[in-house]
Amino acid sequence: MSSLKRTVPFIFMIFLALGYVKSASHVYQYRENLPGENKRADALMVSPELLSIVSGEFDSLLADFLLLKASVFIGGVYRTVPEDWEAIWHLFNQSHYLDPIFFQTCYYTQALLAWRDGLHEKSIDLIKSNGEHRPWDWEPKFYAGFDYYYYLKDYKRSAQCLKEASKVPNAPTIVATLGARIARKGGQTQDAINLLYVMYNQAKEEKYKEIVLKRIHAYQGILILERAIADYSMKFGLRPDSLKELIDKKTIPELPKNPFGDEYYYDKSTGRVSFDDRPL
Repeated sequence: MSSLKRTVPFIFMIFLALGYVKSASHVYQYRENLPGENKRADALMVSPELLSIVSGEFDSLLADFLLLKASVFIGGVYRTVPEDWEAIWHLFNQSHYLDPIFFQTCYYTQALLAWRDGLHEKSIDLIKSNGEHRPWDWEPKFYAGFDYYYYLKDYKRSAQCLKEASKVPNAPTIVATLGARIARKGGQTQDAINLLYVMYNQAKEEKYKEIVLKRIHAYQGILILERAIADYSMKFGLRPDSLKELIDKKTIPELPKNPFGDEYYYDKSTGRVSFDDRPL
C-alpha cells in the first residue's frame, strides 16, 4: 500500500511534466517568432499548497523546476513589464513553499525582485520565511533588514532584522554595527552601499556578485549626485532644475555613469535620485 502511495504521485508528476513539455513546446515555438519585448513570463497560477499535494515526495524536484523556469525567462529577454516580475514572484513563492530551506530562491528574490517597485513587501515576506526555516543562516535576515531600510524606510524593523542576523553564529561583526547605525537613521545611501558590500563579500556565485557589484556602482553614483545637489542647494539656496545644471554651475565636473545604461533620474520636487525610472 505504501508503495502504491508513492507511485501515484510519481506517475501524476510524470503526466504533468509531459503535458507541460508538450504545451510549452508549442508556446515556445510561437514565442520564438515574436520580438523580444513581446515574450512574457508565465507562472503556474495555482496555490503552492496544491502544488505541494500533487508533487508529494517530489516537492524539492518541482521547486528546482520552478526556479529554473524563472531563471530561463530572466536570462532570455531584454525588455520586461511589471507583469513579468509578478509572474516571477509567483514562481519563486511556489518554489519556496515546496522547499523552504532552499537558499537559492531567497538568493534570487533579493537580487532580482526585492528592489522592484510593487514587490518590496512580497519579496521581504518570502526572504523572512526563508530565514525562519534557516535559523543557522544570517543572510536572509540581513537581506530583509536591508530591504526594510532602503526600500520601505522602516528603520525599526530593519534594525530588528539586522540585530537578529548579528546573533547568528559566524555573522560578520559589521552587521551589528550597521544595525545600530540604522536604528539611529544614519546616512541612508552610504549605509546602503555598506550593506551591499557585505552581500558582495559573502556571495558565493560569480553571477550574483556581478549583480550586487552593479548595484553598488549605481548607488555610488547616486551618492555623488546627492552630495552635489546638497552642495548646490547650500550655495544657491534651491535645488538644481536638472542634473546637467550641476555641471553647468561647476558643482561637479561630470555626471557619474549609470551602470544600468541610462542616465540617472532626478526628481527636483523631492531631490531624490534613482538609477531607473521607478521611485527608490
